[in-house]
Amino acid sequence: MAKLLNGVIKFTVAAAAVSGICYLFRDDLKSSKTYQKYEVDEKINKAKTVVKDKTATIKDKAATLKEKAPWNKSADVEDEAIEGEDTADRDYVSIDAEEAAADAEATVETAAEAVTEAASDAAEKAEDIIGKVEDAVTE
Repeated sequence: MAKLLNGVIKFTVAAAAVSGICYLFRDDLKSSKTYQKYEVDEKINKAKTVVKDKTATIKDKAATLKEKAPWNKSADVEDEAIEGEDTADRDYVSIDAEEAAADAEATVETAAEAVTEAASDAAEKAEDIIGKVEDAVTE
């Protein structure tokens, strides 16, 4: 961790030194042939305008997305209660607790009977296998 921090500090100091030197000699750099040849000022201005345009469009898109967000609905809209004849159009079905309990008991009884039958069949098969093994050993 210390090596990483040391490397970051060295890089930051070196970058600051280079930028300081460039700042001191900025007039000489701007008058150089290379600077003029590649039209650096025009490219920098073009990049700035592109960034400003993109930033504006991104902010507009973010604002529209924020307005469309489902959690950003206005508090004025209230859910209307279903009253009277409209109750038949509900998306859910009411459940009778007694019927549900009776159905659950019947399902449990059916499952218990199936498990009991499976256990007795397994016990019979185990007895048959034990009998065959005993016969094979006695022979």
